[in-house]
Amino acid sequence: MFFRFFLLFYIVASCDNSNKTFFGGKILNPSSDKISLYVNDNLIDETKLNSDGSFEIIIDSINPGLFNFYHDPEFQYIILEKNDSLKIRLNTLDFDESLVYTGSGSGKNNFLMDVFLKSEQDEIFINSNLNLKIDQFKRLVDSLYTNQFNSFNTYLSENKISILSQDIINSAILYPYLSKFHSFIIRNNISSEEQSVLFEPYNSIIDFNSKSLGYFKPYIDFIYLDIYNRVKNEIKFNSVIDFNQKRLIKTDELISSNLVKERVLRFHAIGFLLQKQDDSINKSFLETFTKVSKNKILDEEIFNLYEKLKE
Repeated sequence: MFFRFFLLFYIVASCDNSNKTFFGGKILNPSSDKISLYVNDNLIDETKLNSDGSFEIIIDSINPGLFNFYHDPEFQYIILEKNDSLKIRLNTLDFDESLVYTGSGSGKNNFLMDVFLKSEQDEIFINSNLNLKIDQFKRLVDSLYTNQFNSFNTYLSENKISILSQDIINSAILYPYLSKFHSFIIRNNISSEEQSVLFEPYNSIIDFNSKSLGYFKPYIDFIYLDIYNRVKNEIKFNSVIDFNQKRLIKTDELISSNLVKERVLRFHAIGFLLQKQDDSINKSFLETFTKVSKNKILDEEIFNLYEKLKE
């Protein structure tokens, strides 16, 4: 009788845990007494660290995707999927470089972390070569991107991860390098005819409507810069305010995903208002912003920022 009861309890407990996701680990030299887990700027859970810097977060049910964990003042992106049991170990004295994942789901996240670190190194090198000729610069960026892309293909030949995780990592590789093309264009005032060469053969894989990347800053940075250069090249404008209004309109035309559109509009509006233009210019910008934006919560956030900056 006891055995049957124990077996039944075990089965029920196993079923209860079937959809749970675990995120935990240990933080050395903590800079805060807590760690927080977010998705799309929404707090999923928050817990205080134990005296030894360890913590545990158990999520009953999640939609798989790209998350953030925060340990003030730092944060990092992670991929979480159902049944992952992910543990981290990091030292805040060297946050990103010391971060290591173990447990179920660790492989994809360790690779993603390697992508971030390599991209940071490559960005420094690319920035020191922004004065190259356009063909030389393209070969440089293409080569660095291809190295990361080939490394990921090698990883995939030896490891099995979900299509979602593959898409996130591919995007984490792609968009920081494409953003450097835009930086080069702006820095060197490259003509629209020459610009098209830079983005070959990437055009077929660029996606302006990836909801899964709506809160991934490198992706939003790329779209923001892309729209900047599109308006600068394609549309005649008469003033700073005219240029920025047409960027808002181009954002609305180019992006169909409400989430991605809102994220780009928000980034643009905050950046513009922080320049503290004359009030008449800001009002004109906000008038166009509210015509383009379909999100009342976003409108309220931007208007509150406008009012605060006037103080």
